[in-house]
Amino acid sequence: VDVYKIQGEMRCRFLVRIEDTDTTRCSGAFAKQVFEDLAWLGLTWEKPVRYQSEHFAEYESSLQLLRAQSAIYPCFCTRREAQVAALATRDPDGQRHYSGACKNLSSEEADTRIAGGAPHGWRIDMQNVGTAEASVWGDTVIARRHGSSYHIAVVTDDALQGVTHIVRGRDIEAATC
Repeated sequence: VDVYKIQGEMRCRFLVRIEDTDTTRCSGAFAKQVFEDLAWLGLTWEKPVRYQSEHFAEYESSLQLLRAQSAIYPCFCTRREAQVAALATRDPDGQRHYSGACKNLSSEEADTRIAGGAPHGWRIDMQNVGTAEASVWGDTVIARRHGSSYHIAVVTDDALQGVTHIVRGRDIEAATC
């Protein structure tokens, strides 16, 4: 729901976005059920509905912009390697902080690995972006090996759609505040 003012009067836009970046687990049947459930509740929404799986190129552009600003770095660790090397400190969700094993790779070495097809994700460099939450959350993955993830997709879409107020599930509340 996006809240805005027109001639001093508060109005709301209700947007539905299908967050289907995980194309192996998402199904058109799930989206169909969402629409049926919303209609059953008597809700209407703006069209067209944005399907994230149709916008991977835009998310890649966002990643390249962040990379040019030194806000992210490639991480070549598998999930298992990252867990084994993780620090003892934990974020508010209970996940151990990433050790930073790939953080100090030279840009030449990282570029060579990427050009060679090495699987990698992208982590936000919390210290470089100057957030006070750096020590709380650590360097979070914002894009997975398959190219996109929830984090980069939703912030890109929120900006593109002019979203100012967001309702999300309690299960991700701490990570999105």
